[in-house]
Amino acid sequence: MFRLGHVTDPHFRGFDGARLGQFTGKRAIGAVNLVLNRRRKHKMDLLAALGDDVRAQALDHLAVTGDLSNIALEAEWQASLRWLAAAGVSGATATIIPGNHDAYVADVFDARRFETLFASFQAPDVPVDRDQPYPFVRLRGDVALIGVTSCVPTGDLGAWGEVGAAQLQRLEATLTSPALQGKTRVVLIHHPPVMLKGAESRNLRDRQSFADVLGRAGAELVLHGHDHKDESATLPGPGGRPIPIIGAGSASYTGSAEKRARYNIYEFDGNRITVVTRAHDEASDAFREVRRKALG
Repeated sequence: MFRLGHVTDPHFRGFDGARLGQFTGKRAIGAVNLVLNRRRKHKMDLLAALGDDVRAQALDHLAVTGDLSNIALEAEWQASLRWLAAAGVSGATATIIPGNHDAYVADVFDARRFETLFASFQAPDVPVDRDQPYPFVRLRGDVALIGVTSCVPTGDLGAWGEVGAAQLQRLEATLTSPALQGKTRVVLIHHPPVMLKGAESRNLRDRQSFADVLGRAGAELVLHGHDHKDESATLPGPGGRPIPIIGAGSASYTGSAEKRARYNIYEFDGNRITVVTRAHDEASDAFREVRRKALG
C-alpha cells in the first residue's frame, strides 16, 4: 500500500529580511489584511501540530498544493522549508506546487523565486522543457504525481487562476505519455478545476478547457486546495468514467470543527483508493481521524 499525504494552504508567516520598498500595491494591501485579519484565522501552532502528526503517520510521500505564503515573501517560504524539515520530509519525499498567494507579485513570479527555492520538491522524473517547468512528473512506485500550476500574478485583488493553453497542451501529452502507462495518475493543482464558489474572482478561469483535457486523456485523481474546506466533485474521463476531484481544508485554519486545520491521506491499494481526513480536535488539542471514504 502506498500512502500519500495531501496538505494545502498552510499560509506560513515571516518578515525577516523584508524591505519597506517591497510593500507596495497588492502586497501592501495583503500585508494589512494579514495583520488585521488572516493572522487570527491561521495559527502557526496548529501547523506545528499538523507537522508532528504528518511525521507520526510515516507517509510514503507528501503533496502540498500551494499557498505556502501569504504575500510571496521569501521569509514565508523559508518558514515553510523549516516546517517541512521538522515534519521529516525532503525533496525526495514531498512534491510542492504554488498557490495564488505564492504568485502575489509579478516580479517574484517572473523571477521564479518559488521554483528556485522548492526545486528539489519539483525535480522531474520524466524529461521536461527547462523553460517550461509545468507540468512536471514525479514517479513514486505505481503512482505518478503530475504538478500543474494555475497561478498567475493577477494584477488585481482577485484570487483567480489560469492554467493556460500551452500548459494544457503539455498536460494532455503528459497524461497520455508511455512513461505514465499503467500508473495511477494524480494531478496536483491549486485552484479547483470545477466551480465550487460563485465568485469568478476566485475561480479557475479555464476550468472547462482543463476538464476537456481530462475528458480526453484521463487521470485517476485530482487534488486541489484554495477554498480552505473539504470539497469533493467529479469530472468525466474517457468513456465517461468519473475522475474524483478532491480538495482539502487549510492546514492552519482555526475555524469550526468542519474547517479546522486538517489534511488528507490517500491509501492506494491496487485499484482501490481510500481517502482519510485527519483534523485538529480543539478539545484534545490533537489531530485525529474524522473521516474515511473509499473513492469510486
